[in-house]
Amino acid sequence: MNQNPPKYVALTFDDGPSAYTVSILDILKRYNIPATFFVVGSEVKKFPDVIQRMHREKHIIGNHTWSHPDITTLSENELWKEINSTNIQIMKIIGCSPNLFRPPYSSINDKNTDAIKKFRMTSVLWNVDSGDWYEKSPLGIQNNVISGIQKNSLIVMHDGDQYGSGPRDQIVTALPKIIKYLLENNYRFLTVPQFHQVAYKIEKWS
Repeated sequence: MNQNPPKYVALTFDDGPSAYTVSILDILKRYNIPATFFVVGSEVKKFPDVIQRMHREKHIIGNHTWSHPDITTLSENELWKEINSTNIQIMKIIGCSPNLFRPPYSSINDKNTDAIKKFRMTSVLWNVDSGDWYEKSPLGIQNNVISGIQKNSLIVMHDGDQYGSGPRDQIVTALPKIIKYLLENNYRFLTVPQFHQVAYKIEKWS
């Protein structure tokens, strides 16, 4: 009998949606894998049909600001505008708005953290970086994930191509191989809210 404790993984994608997001959604559908997409409001406006598909296929949509700034340079009011305008845009498309937030560049300070809680959002970072924002080869991305993988892993990848990451062909090629590796090693795939419930308890706003 297998007594090994369960291993959990959450796939997350930043900076989208983009034209590449459709290919990523196709791959996730093929393997029946849920994911969490941290979307940029200005890109959401360009790809409403992709947001509708994410929602329809039961992926979780999180907020990644309207214009992808370093939020540590913003006033609380400016940060509110970045988050709220994105939430409004998403609400227009799918009828609900996110409560998860990921700071661009993983750049966040205590002041931002307090403000985000006040806005009733939950900040989400990661513990495995695919390196797809600098890695030039799909194999390199795959190796970054495999070498960084932990018992409970929240992996950051990028489906958006507008904020320094360049074309996303490498992640589209690497993703099926990453999924196969994780499946073969008995990882259970979760959305970020599910991950927070069973794998990584967080302090939420009250």
